[in-house]
Amino acid sequence: MSSNKKKPKAESQLMEKGGRRSSARGSKKTMHKRLIKESTGIFLNGLVFRNPVAIGALGLFPVVGAGYTMQNAAVLSLMMLVMMLPVCVLSGWMKIPVWIRPAAALVLSGVMYLPATALAKWLMPQAFSALSIYAVLMIGNSIILSRANDYAPSHITLAVLMDSLGCTAGFSAVIFLVAALREIWGNIVKDTGGVYHAGAYPLVGFLLLGVIAALIQHTNAKRAVAERKAK
Repeated sequence: MSSNKKKPKAESQLMEKGGRRSSARGSKKTMHKRLIKESTGIFLNGLVFRNPVAIGALGLFPVVGAGYTMQNAAVLSLMMLVMMLPVCVLSGWMKIPVWIRPAAALVLSGVMYLPATALAKWLMPQAFSALSIYAVLMIGNSIILSRANDYAPSHITLAVLMDSLGCTAGFSAVIFLVAALREIWGNIVKDTGGVYHAGAYPLVGFLLLGVIAALIQHTNAKRAVAERKAK
């Protein structure tokens, strides 16, 4: 009985710093399989099951405020990728006091904003200029800062990479879906003689996010029931 209770704990420690030695049991092949399995789980949590936008309510401002065209969604997703990966990885490597981590993460985010904007301007100059203040506000994006401050320092680099990629993919999936639906809604309203750019209103973005969050929560509930039955 005692060995069964310890096993899940060891598996959960595999991606934590200092936890690999305590959980390293079995052959290298077994460890490799476990790393792949847990890495995939971390990525899927960020993408779907624990989506930072729909479930965590992080990074709402760019989605609601600027996620009403596919061009805006593309620029913001690119900036998120370029900024989040290095900020989180570097935050995981830095050995600094806990109280200074939030400020350090914000400084790193500001530094990585420069190459992110340069790349966005080069690839999509018109779309980037249309973002206005929403591009600058990516420096303080709560997804980047929360993962860099809360998750990265206590996990190994592989876990941080998969978490960053998963959260970036989750952010991109939500903002692209919301932008596509808002464009469709805006075109329908315009064609029927309604308000021009009706889909750009923040209220529409909040309503769509609510629907997406409800769908993910429904999926999570069904998944939990299936896991309980499997046990």
